Amino acid sequence: MRQNIYDDVKVLKGMSVAPASTVAGTTNGSKVDTLGADNAAVYAYGGLSSSNPSAATLAVTVQESADGSTNWSNALDNTGTVIGFTLNCQAALAENSARIEGLNLNRKRYLRAVVIAAFTGGTTPAIVGFAQIILGNNSPLPVNTTVSNT
Repeated sequence: MRQNIYDDVKVLKGMSVAPASTVAGTTNGSKVDTLGADNAAVYAYGGLSSSNPSAATLAVTVQESADGSTNWSNALDNTGTVIGFTLNCQAALAENSARIEGLNLNRKRYLRAVVIAAFTGGTTPAIVGFAQIILGNNSPLPVNTTVSNT
């Protein structure tokens, strides 16, 4: 039986890198609690850069933490590659997404998007961009226990 996408997707307002004009540097997103979800995606969008730089990119990565406040580290996919991508925003609008699997199995509970803006040339260039974590199959799961009642 197919389920309605509206029942299985959870988009969290404010649980991402909020839309903002970004100058060169790193922006850490808000923490996202993945409890109850079994998959996710990171989605990012970058607008045209200002001040005509010869290169303008937004590098987007996913980080994970056990408690949502300390020891953030890059989230890796099954091949050991950091989950993320780079958006080229020098001449056109850009967007991309990447899949995040292993929630509540082999991945830490909290995720966040990290965006790094980089430019070559231009006079104080900036990019409007954002990133967000979208959770899938977000439903209550049975409580883990070491005792079976069967």
